Amino acid sequence: MSSIHPYTEHVEQTRRRPGPACATRVLVASGSRLFAETLMLTLDVNPLLEPIGYALDPWESLQLTSELEPDVVVAADLPGIDTVTFARLTHDLAPRVRIIVLSEALAPSEVERAYAAGAADYLPSNRSADDLLSAIEGAQIRQARFERGAARARRPSWDRAEV
Repeated sequence: MSSIHPYTEHVEQTRRRPGPACATRVLVASGSRLFAETLMLTLDVNPLLEPIGYALDPWESLQLTSELEPDVVVAADLPGIDTVTFARLTHDLAPRVRIIVLSEALAPSEVERAYAAGAADYLPSNRSADDLLSAIEGAQIRQARFERGAARARRPSWDRAEV
């Protein structure tokens, strides 16, 4: 069940504000309202990012992912579910969404499981905001390259330029 957050009014204003047509739409999923709201404000400072909302539990995040169609979901410490399972559910629901996992656990097996589940990046939660912004940018660049390559592969061979 989706709940109304104090940030909702700001999200509505964000949707209407003029900005770059290619702004990356970011949804934050965290069990901490303080963390989610702080991260939304941090993202809002970057003109290339459009924070579109946050969810305080995994089920609300999946609902908002379906409704708002973000480019990136940043997931951290969700109640009742581990981040790997959350990444898998989000990836199954919306395969084009880039998932960035923030976690205190940094065991190599956990990182590998997150990538296998569909995460685009995995950062320790003690990293800086700049590191997170770089991860979001990197995830979008990798997605754009993938989509260009996939589009090229779909073109007939006679239409491709030989390189």
